[in-house]
Amino acid sequence: MPLASICLPNLNTRLFLDVRMDSIIAQTFQDWELVVCDSHSSDGAWEYFQQFRTDSRVHLSQIPQEGIYAGWNECLRQVRGEYVYIATSDDTAEPELLARMVGTLETHPDVDLVVCKFGFIDETGQIMVPPPFPQVGSFYDPWREKVHRRNGLLEFLIHVGLDCPSWTSITSVVFRRRLIDKIGFFRTDCGTCADRLWAMKAALVTDTLSIPDCLATWRQHSMQASGKCLSIQMRKRNWMLSAETLAACENRLPAEWKRETGWRERILRNVRGQYFKRIGLDRATLRKQPFEFLKGMAYASLHEPSYLARRIATGLTWNQDEFGNEEDYLRQLIQDWHVPWPPERVN
Repeated sequence: MPLASICLPNLNTRLFLDVRMDSIIAQTFQDWELVVCDSHSSDGAWEYFQQFRTDSRVHLSQIPQEGIYAGWNECLRQVRGEYVYIATSDDTAEPELLARMVGTLETHPDVDLVVCKFGFIDETGQIMVPPPFPQVGSFYDPWREKVHRRNGLLEFLIHVGLDCPSWTSITSVVFRRRLIDKIGFFRTDCGTCADRLWAMKAALVTDTLSIPDCLATWRQHSMQASGKCLSIQMRKRNWMLSAETLAACENRLPAEWKRETGWRERILRNVRGQYFKRIGLDRATLRKQPFEFLKGMAYASLHEPSYLARRIATGLTWNQDEFGNEEDYLRQLIQDWHVPWPPERVN
């Protein structure tokens, strides 16, 4: 059996497959298998993969076009290795990625997930400077420059409150296969929220190791689903899915948290605030983007009339409880609920 399994789900990303496959073949850690699940690509990708049929480490199959996460899940059903890396087909990895990350998990047998830093690249493969958005803001600075261990409860609050996984992109994650046995596969019915919801569940069964090496890239291009901005409707669904996942995980949360009145609302406050902020009923939007402001007014009058009334009553200022600095609010939760902080530095 291979020690590591690389999952390569694919649909019509032939343009990027040469670079992706080169980054897999070049891994200095060689005890791996590659599971390719192609969703009947029409751009020549499936024909491209045929050249690897003679490599006993490579397993090729075609699957129905049922969405991004259905492809991830089908790959995961086929893996045999103890460690798993999802090699999204439009991204890349440094040659040392598997060696460094598998090695880190090998020295910490009680942890199921390790993350690394990554860089953003554009459609041509050039590093994007400055990056299009930060990796979890400044929350883990300066620990991101050291190997450290993040408490699972801490990670859970970040996955919920910052509206994305703390590791931002699956391209920077390696995990033990047993994690799938503990929490299941990725949801296929919730769009691009699925990896964050999966991360929420994972954080309640394992701590996370983080290494400072920049070992992967996340490509930003016009065809990617994850690059599309969340609409107001999607933001609301994101909030509702977060609440649904929280309810499903409730039995794994500390009793201390649940003794507080309104504890669910406290956990979900930032996600709720991100949804309402997206409507844009504030003075800055009115002044700089009047058309967007009018769209927000129309949306709120139909879907959130009580919220619209509150905004008008406050004169379109941001002095309501649902807004504020998201990271500061998370730090307050960490303090109030005695979540282990800061992260533990490890060798």
